Amino acid sequence: MVDTLVLEASVARRESSSLSWGTKNGDNMKISKIPGLGRFGIFIDDVDFATITDDEWTEIGKLHLENFVTIIRDTNLTPLKYQDLIFKFGQSRANVAHRVKEKYGKSMAQLAEEIAQGIDINIDTDDKQFILTASRLGLTTADGQSTAITQVTGKRDADGNPLGMFAEGELLWHSNESGDLCFTPGVSLLANAGVIGSATGFITTVDYYESLSESFRSELDEIVLVHRFSPGKINPGLREDQDLIMYRNMCPEESRIPLIVNSPGGATGLHFSINTIAKVEGMSDAESDALLKRISDELFVDKYIYDHWYQNDTDLCLFDNSITLHRRLGGITDRMCYRIQHDYNYVQSTPYNPYRQAEFSDEYLARMKRMTNYFN
Repeated sequence: MVDTLVLEASVARRESSSLSWGTKNGDNMKISKIPGLGRFGIFIDDVDFATITDDEWTEIGKLHLENFVTIIRDTNLTPLKYQDLIFKFGQSRANVAHRVKEKYGKSMAQLAEEIAQGIDINIDTDDKQFILTASRLGLTTADGQSTAITQVTGKRDADGNPLGMFAEGELLWHSNESGDLCFTPGVSLLANAGVIGSATGFITTVDYYESLSESFRSELDEIVLVHRFSPGKINPGLREDQDLIMYRNMCPEESRIPLIVNSPGGATGLHFSINTIAKVEGMSDAESDALLKRISDELFVDKYIYDHWYQNDTDLCLFDNSITLHRRLGGITDRMCYRIQHDYNYVQSTPYNPYRQAEFSDEYLARMKRMTNYFN
């Protein structure tokens, strides 16, 4: 029995398609509801990534846009196959790379190579440290191929330098690039090793938003949040070099972003990455604190949350980064995951714009036009 209308629509989409849906055991690919996450979130089981077709993968992408969180369990994915499939959803993105390119006229990879070769270049000290640290976080294959994959791990090299995006310990609720008006809308995370005993948690915001009274929704629709980076609010215990990575990626400067935005699939919810939210624009500190506390108390409850405690080292998590938050729980001593931030341009019917207010929509389009010249 299907649990929700969203899941019914997902299953109906698959069953009505002409795709073969080849799987590991020859049976139909299995879709089931993730517990929690309100009406949303799906597990997909028995997918054979050795034989999956482009059309089948595109269909999974469309299902994912409807469900915000998609967990494909027990995959047989290699890192390069994983990257290839994500690139069929859209382009990989890290907005910090665009900011570096605008400032220096060179890519981060070019600058990292010049720094490594000892070339005397005019670069800020903090930028140099950031680029050197960031250059160690990317996955390079055994045969020397560079990738768009970022390592997510607490591991360090022989000199004590971090090899992953975050330090040891748990990660609190966040969305990537949360203080960036042009946040990347999608994230994928492929478990690689040592994930058993840890969890990636998710919370969706659509059901909460739709549960509110019309008058309170109207109030939230007009709210603009001021974002500002605060060390330790995402990953308590970060070292200085990793804190710089978080600062540059999450919220490199104070910014203004509407609370209510649209997802790439067209749903409306909260862009509520609480770790970078400083206050509600136009409110006193007391009023702002009270409103943010009310939202947090009502939103961060079990019925909207699912923590995925890994049972094997091969699960693939796909998750929306616009109106969905994620976190990390549990032991991470030898944990290694691979992550790609990306857009959904190849599976969306129309170009993505999160904002309904003209002021923010226009600024988003202008900035994305500049970035497209770089990312292409």
